[in-house]
Amino acid sequence: MEEKHNNATKQRPEGARPLDAGIIPINIPKYIDQLKGEDAYQKNGKNAITVFKSDSVTITLIAMKIDSEFHPGKEENEATMSLQVIKGQVLFESLGNKVELKDGELVTLHQQLSFKTSAISDAICLLTMVK
Repeated sequence: MEEKHNNATKQRPEGARPLDAGIIPINIPKYIDQLKGEDAYQKNGKNAITVFKSDSVTITLIAMKIDSEFHPGKEENEATMSLQVIKGQVLFESLGNKVELKDGELVTLHQQLSFKTSAISDAICLLTMVK
C-alpha cells in the first residue's frame, strides 16, 4: 500500500500529515482545537479537516457555530454517507425529511441523495463518505 500525505498549506503551515496508510491514529480532540482556532472558523462559522482519504472512503471532521450550514458538493452526492454528531446539535435535512441529531447520534444516507446540515448549537460532526 502506498502511503498518501497531504501537504502543508498557507492556512495550515504545520498541516502535513498522513491521509492514507496501513494505520492512522486520529486525535479528534486535537483536530477540534485546531479547527476552532483557525481563521476560517471565526470568519465563516464553520471549518473542516479531512482526517482520512482513500480511493473509496473520506472522513472529515467538521466544526460548526450555531446557525451555520453545510451541504455537500457534487462529488459527495455520489457517495453513501454517515454523519455523526460528536458534540452539539444539528438539523439534518434530505428529501423533505428533517432529523434533529445531538451528542453521539448518527444518520446515514444513500448515494445520490442531497442533504443539508444546520447547526442548532455549536457542533462537531464526523462525516464519512463511501464511494
